[in-house]
Amino acid sequence: MNTNTILSKELLDLSIYAFHKKRTPERERAFSALLNFSTPYTHRSASALTSMVIDSHFEVHWGGKRVKMSGVGYVASYPEYRGNGAIRGLMTELLRDNYEAGTVFSYLAPFSYEFYGKFGYHYAFEQKLYRLPAQDFPQGRRTIGRVSREQISSKEHATDGAVSPLMSSSETLTDLMKIHESAYNKGSLARSVEQWHYYFEYKSQPYFAVYREEGKALGYLIYEFSGMDFVIRELITLTDEAKQGLYRFIASHAGAFSEVVWQAPSDVTLEQDMREPQHAKISLLPYMQARIVNLDAFLESYGPPDFPVEIIDEILPENNRIFGEGQPEKMSIGEFTAKILRKEQAILREYF
Repeated sequence: MNTNTILSKELLDLSIYAFHKKRTPERERAFSALLNFSTPYTHRSASALTSMVIDSHFEVHWGGKRVKMSGVGYVASYPEYRGNGAIRGLMTELLRDNYEAGTVFSYLAPFSYEFYGKFGYHYAFEQKLYRLPAQDFPQGRRTIGRVSREQISSKEHATDGAVSPLMSSSETLTDLMKIHESAYNKGSLARSVEQWHYYFEYKSQPYFAVYREEGKALGYLIYEFSGMDFVIRELITLTDEAKQGLYRFIASHAGAFSEVVWQAPSDVTLEQDMREPQHAKISLLPYMQARIVNLDAFLESYGPPDFPVEIIDEILPENNRIFGEGQPEKMSIGEFTAKILRKEQAILREYF
């Protein structure tokens, strides 16, 4: 067993213990796929792994281009080693490495907002949770295009319920990627091919439906079934016709499900398309924290802020700066990040 394989097993063992997961072949494959675009930071005692943080290397849409983003996850320690300062050391090392690499942002889904506030992160993103009776989902309408159920990793797909000739998985994935890239994505991930496969083959195995007109893909739906819930994982449409076509596809499932559930980006307004919006339960959920890692790299794509501010970064003091005229408002690097992301109406499509 080589060194990388041993480390991967140690990391998986800790993640399973810390997050109360069951060991399955699917989880092992997903974890291995994650490590292909991630860097693990580890702490050891007498050669035994005690703590870890995994830094996944992403890009996000910002300022009309893609910039580097560090996605922090799998922050864990065995219970007998908690409180020894190892996580603080790993987080500091991770942020320092990303600063040197010119990474603009770092995101994480916190178990404690206060805890990660010590590392300069701040609450920056929400998600909008919809739960509504299936019969109350917008009915949509017949359109000039058609919806087909497809897969990104198999040799057959079905169209309108009947087996049809294969649309190759590479073509389907290319269409999904084009739609995803064409939608409003400021602040969201620019998924690589590898990350599409990680999320939708290894980490989960959802269904896909694509709306096309004359062969051109104009919208897609990623969805799952959970008991009596029809769960929308992602719904992106580039035209009203595509939206109506995919709404009709979802509504056609009403007889088989009790509710439709969608944990959507914060800018979604499904209620405006409902006949009876009062029947929906809609919640705004606090979601990810964020921080700017390398302020100079951020300013290259954004320019200086248009308000007086004194930025304080206790982890990366190179980011300490004063901007603007007049009395500056003192902000942590995370508070400054959150203000900018909200000001720019950034959204986060990701749900992992």
